[in-house]
Amino acid sequence: MAHTPRPNTPTTKARPSLDLAAALRQVKGARELSTAAYRSALKAFIEGGWPLTVEGAAAYIEDLRGRRAASTVNKTLSALRKAFSQAGESLGLPSRELAVIRGALAEIPGVKKAPPEVAVVTEEERVRLLAALPLRVRLIAETLYVTGARVSEVLGVRRDQVKGTNGAGAGGTVELRLYGKGGKERVGRIPAELYSRIMKEFPRGTYLFQSYKGQHFHREYISREIARAARRVLGRSVSAHVLRHSRATDLLASTHRIKAVSRLLGHSDEATTLRYYVHDAFSDEELFGGR
Repeated sequence: MAHTPRPNTPTTKARPSLDLAAALRQVKGARELSTAAYRSALKAFIEGGWPLTVEGAAAYIEDLRGRRAASTVNKTLSALRKAFSQAGESLGLPSRELAVIRGALAEIPGVKKAPPEVAVVTEEERVRLLAALPLRVRLIAETLYVTGARVSEVLGVRRDQVKGTNGAGAGGTVELRLYGKGGKERVGRIPAELYSRIMKEFPRGTYLFQSYKGQHFHREYISREIARAARRVLGRSVSAHVLRHSRATDLLASTHRIKAVSRLLGHSDEATTLRYYVHDAFSDEELFGGR
């Protein structure tokens, strides 16, 4: 009995059928823009003459690694993983073969991105920025900086999530229960003096910061007001999130307590804090000055 050749699959090294190339080109993302980006990446891969196999995909990524930015390489790798998986399904590959293909693609390493640059304001800039804000927005901005919290976390604080003053007089503090990403709870503290000013301006309501219409403020409004004031007095746009970055940077510079800063920010681990806020390097003088 003659042996019938098995159709090419994405894991074979032989030249695949036109059906596979066509199936790869039909990759779909979650949205229209991601679909367009995936198909653009697949077009370059297919038309570049690379073998349409897992091995070919790995070689293509390795080639891009030395020529393209990390984001481009990682997006292309995502497109390849998605395309081969969807193509295998559309061509009716058995579940076991699909699992092998997906596993092999998952082992192709991406490129680690360089730590992002974090924008901050200096103490002098912060004083000028706060002075330029309307009183109600200024109080929210002060709370953002002091707590190092995200805008949504501060604006979502209800009055029943505020715990009484710790300590006596102006030196005391007030605790705010904050809910971060994933509903993770932590406690933030603000000076009693700041809390007293907040109570004077926001004497009643469900939320600690509540509009005249009885609703908590939208983060877009707060961010917009801060950005406008910054452009006016600092000559550049500053987001509300920059106050969080500034607080973390200031505390790390003055205390060097990474674990404490990580807890203040509500990060899931210290590695996140290190990645964003610790960018230390030796100067040439430190490295070679003693020679």
